[in-house]
Amino acid sequence: MILTDGLNRGETTFVTIYGRQYPVQSRESSEYTQRVADLVDRRMKEIASQQKLAEPTKIAIIAALDIADRLLKFRSGREAAGRQAEEIAARLTMLLDEEDGGA
Repeated sequence: MILTDGLNRGETTFVTIYGRQYPVQSRESSEYTQRVADLVDRRMKEIASQQKLAEPTKIAIIAALDIADRLLKFRSGREAAGRQAEEIAARLTMLLDEEDGGA
């Protein structure tokens, strides 16, 4: 989403995260970029209130770790669901093949 190569590609959206405004250059729409920033802002505020932290850098790191953890668990769950679906499809195919052979 966010470009880091410094080339002027995509549009720049100004977002506010944890009380500070940042220009974010992205190929995504401004609306999408704002949604991403809102998610980060919301998570940082939740962490700050839960952990009683005041240092924005620590809050940002914990928020990034939490969001990455959730993403990896989601991907892992999705992969497991995909494998399970493949196993079920293979069993169904086997049962259909047996049914065709018995006809």
